[in-house]
Amino acid sequence: MEENQLKLTDVDKANLLETAKWGKFLGIVGFVMSGLIILMALVFIGGMGRSMEVYPGLGSGIGFFYILASLLYIFPSLYVYRFSAHIKAGIQSGDQEMYSSAFNNLKRLFLFIGVVTIVVLAIYALVFFGVFAGGLMGGML
Repeated sequence: MEENQLKLTDVDKANLLETAKWGKFLGIVGFVMSGLIILMALVFIGGMGRSMEVYPGLGSGIGFFYILASLLYIFPSLYVYRFSAHIKAGIQSGDQEMYSSAFNNLKRLFLFIGVVTIVVLAIYALVFFGVFAGGLMGGML
């Protein structure tokens, strides 16, 4: 049985290198934003949490939410950065393992975004159902 070998043209390589540049940029910006989100979380947990006397614990709750958001944001940044670094190295050296690693990270990026999208859609559905059920219950009173 003959194995199908994929060939990359010079145009394909140029497109992938351009994609790698933008991916690296987006990955670095994502890392910086994750760091800033964590700093904001520490501000809420530390300083602002104590100054909110009306709602004790609100600052800590917001800080905890920001830490979770930062953790969610760092994974796609990591995957896109790794894809970019590995695809560039693979093109420059012709190393098949680097290509495979790059596309594995791209697969992980799309998998992560897909799972997060499914979770968000499920939350929307639950909220919609809760509002609808609440409206029915309110209408019966």
